Amino acid sequence: MLMTKIVEYSPEPGELVEFEVQDTAGTGWSEHPEPPSWIQQHHTRLWLANQAAERPTTPWVCIAFDLPGRLDTDAMAAALETWARRHPTLLTWFAADDSGLKRYAMPPDKLAIRPVSQGVVEEPAAIRAHVRNRLDTSVNPMQWPPFAMTAIVRETTSTIVYAVDHAHCDGVSLMLVFAELRALYEAELEGVDHGLPSVGSYVDYCGVERERLAHIGPETPGVDRWVDFWQGGGDRTVPLDLGTEPGETYPAIFIEEDVFTPVEADVFSQVCKAGGGGFTAGMFAALGICGLELNGTEAYRGLTVMQTRDEARWFGAQGWFVNVVPITFQVAGLKSFTEVIAEAQRAFETARSMIGVPMPRVTELYPELTAQSVPGAAPPMVSYLDIRHAPASADWPGANLHVLAGPGETREVSMWLNRGWDRTFLNTKYPDTEKARKNIPIFLERLRHVFREIAQNGDYPLGERVAAAAAGDPAE
Repeated sequence: MLMTKIVEYSPEPGELVEFEVQDTAGTGWSEHPEPPSWIQQHHTRLWLANQAAERPTTPWVCIAFDLPGRLDTDAMAAALETWARRHPTLLTWFAADDSGLKRYAMPPDKLAIRPVSQGVVEEPAAIRAHVRNRLDTSVNPMQWPPFAMTAIVRETTSTIVYAVDHAHCDGVSLMLVFAELRALYEAELEGVDHGLPSVGSYVDYCGVERERLAHIGPETPGVDRWVDFWQGGGDRTVPLDLGTEPGETYPAIFIEEDVFTPVEADVFSQVCKAGGGGFTAGMFAALGICGLELNGTEAYRGLTVMQTRDEARWFGAQGWFVNVVPITFQVAGLKSFTEVIAEAQRAFETARSMIGVPMPRVTELYPELTAQSVPGAAPPMVSYLDIRHAPASADWPGANLHVLAGPGETREVSMWLNRGWDRTFLNTKYPDTEKARKNIPIFLERLRHVFREIAQNGDYPLGERVAAAAAGDPAE
């Protein structure tokens, strides 16, 4: 799986086909009784804040992949209809009024999708411009439908570009798209039942979550840890000066770098296990070591995302099944990676116990904590995904599967470590400031060094602060 900035996406020429939802105005749209999930509400408010401030933002997530042969566009339209009906969140959107955010829903039997040819386009730049305009103008949380599909049809292979508003799809959901849409399409071609198991509805999950949140109060375990985390300074994943001003966001720089070969990843995983931790804890331990070596930061403090798919019915569902939780642990005073990972694993398990306590609910209880956020800015985070577990992931390279990333703004650093079949790679997003352009490469180079040393030597001794790397300005 490759991550590609949409401004750099360069598909082969072909016939452009849009899959359009037929006009169904007045055919039964109604307000849905289930409220948005907390993360849908947070995402929609961020999007509205960015719209009001005229800041560039990308509310959608997008995946592109190839299918063999000339695409049967009628069969794909039928597959897309089945796809949306299988995942009811895709039949909903949001509207805001003085009383708050409301969900509206399309009756499943009213959904009708048809392919519409846009003609043959020879220039990759023109295809890219068309796709980007379609996504930027058609896919957001306040518009129906919340998804869009474009095909680039050719004789030997055809490309599918599928995008959906982030309110209805998390990273795991995006990894499920290829296998399921391909299966639905192949079933339509063959005229047989797709045979896929039924899945739960994220809309139903939203109701379950809201019922749980209603019982969270100041004494709920985990609330105090959130308060302590923010009062202690919040996220410090990269404790180097980014050159940002209070309350400001900046155009985001997005980079991708290889971290491990498959063999190195296996060794790193074994070292982590021997130290009493998992791959995720090993990632946090390495980050904590870098903070200590580059800036003398004695403890790691960061945010991570965890899946909330706590029932079998949610496992294959499309939706945003995540919570952001804080993770903190001491690094100073320890002698090696083996000792640090033990602390990181304990901290990770503590963080996992907070999975049912989302930050927005805590800020409702303690409004003064909202000062920790910037309107329109998503919180920073670090995450790890073993994408080998995704259905049909071994077929991704042959299908030229890409995740397309849109432009946006940030003031923090976020990282996504992904372990695939052929490589483990790190995606990093950070603000485009002079100091961040200087300091983030220093941090990432040190992080790769720590990872490599662990994979090659089975441990990593903590020594003195790295003088050469520390030439980068420390955090303010």
